[in-house]
Amino acid sequence: MQKPDFKIENKKSLFTAFAAVFLIFITALSSFAQYKGAPVKKERLMKALKSRQLQTGDIVTVINSNGVDFELTNDVKKSLIAAGARPEVIKAIEENQRVADNNSAKSKRRNKKSAADYDELLNQAITIFKDQKNARSAINYLEAALKIKPKDPKAYQMLGFINLYGLNNLTEAQKYMRESIVNGGSAVFRVYHDDNGNFIKRCSGSLYISPEKIRFESDDNQHTFETSTINIDKIKLDKESSKIWKDHTIFKVFLKIGKAEAKFRFAPITNNVQESQMVAQFVEESQNNGFSNSAMISR
Repeated sequence: MQKPDFKIENKKSLFTAFAAVFLIFITALSSFAQYKGAPVKKERLMKALKSRQLQTGDIVTVINSNGVDFELTNDVKKSLIAAGARPEVIKAIEENQRVADNNSAKSKRRNKKSAADYDELLNQAITIFKDQKNARSAINYLEAALKIKPKDPKAYQMLGFINLYGLNNLTEAQKYMRESIVNGGSAVFRVYHDDNGNFIKRCSGSLYISPEKIRFESDDNQHTFETSTINIDKIKLDKESSKIWKDHTIFKVFLKIGKAEAKFRFAPITNNVQESQMVAQFVEESQNNGFSNSAMISR
């Protein structure tokens, strides 16, 4: 039997990049053949890094695909690290600087209007939700974006996040998170991670559930956890740990890799047990190669 892929990282490095939102680029044809779209702007990259919603790997993929429109000076590098850029992001920027193409009129003329409209709507939603704390208005922009690109996961992922953390609407959040996963995106949950076994030492971060894997990235970049969902044996509430860290709903993720076993403790930042149930449900659906069956967390 092939050994399942499993990886845990614990390192002190650069500030992380996450949860509420996405890199907003205008996806367009470029005069550079190796790139698929218009280059990533520094301001929008900074906003995506600070949002705590997008996985580092996703950010790197878009930078490699589109390049960036700015030069990575020492000052720019420091500002990106302060915003949450991990080493992988910095490396991708170093290798994909397209400054010379930034003001190319030819490239601008080739922009596809639908892609520009979609990304601008996402950008508006990010700004309104993050800066103005207006969840309902942000949702209006995202719903308009869905009409342009109904199969793109980014708007679904944002809708799931905003419904959960902006409106506390778990039903709508679950619906949109599932749509995001089905279309190749992620469901994103803001959680605490237990660093020493009893939650006395802990860090905050984002837990991502995608079609085949689960990944945690801490806000302080101290811990990174990633494994295929097939390695997860079960998820259950940890009532004993909850006695130590009172008034918080804690759940444990049990892994089984051949004969080896491991477990990790998390707690929703909102302390909502239904978020833990949603995590368990999405993991089980991923293990069953579909998102139609329901599962509840073990009690």
